[in-house]
Amino acid sequence: MAIPETEGMYFSGPDIRYGSNANQSTGQTADGFLAAYNDEWGEDPAAPFWAHSYDATTLLLDAIAAASYDDGGTLVIDRAGVREYLAGVTDYAGIIGLMSCDAFGDCGSQKITVIGHPDPRDFGF
Repeated sequence: MAIPETEGMYFSGPDIRYGSNANQSTGQTADGFLAAYNDEWGEDPAAPFWAHSYDATTLLLDAIAAASYDDGGTLVIDRAGVREYLAGVTDYAGIIGLMSCDAFGDCGSQKITVIGHPDPRDFGF
């Protein structure tokens, strides 16, 4: 199928070559997550950043667990403690690879995929 409008365009998105990476908090791999998701919903996740969301959620839950305590039957989550925990994260193993957090609380992998499309005649579905 030829799509001349795409000639010379570049497409970018997350690097989805996860291989055997496992989330260090849960042990979950990309293949394991996708199998469980398919069992529940009958399809793959629609958004390409599902692994990033999974890793971010487990990292945040770890931070909350580390910064929370029971005060007479009331759960107290120390927000400063959550921030401190995240600021100290280095080389956290996630499905997306190793993540570290910076002083601003930004955590993640900087890997992306960029695909150039020089020839509109080679575009196929």
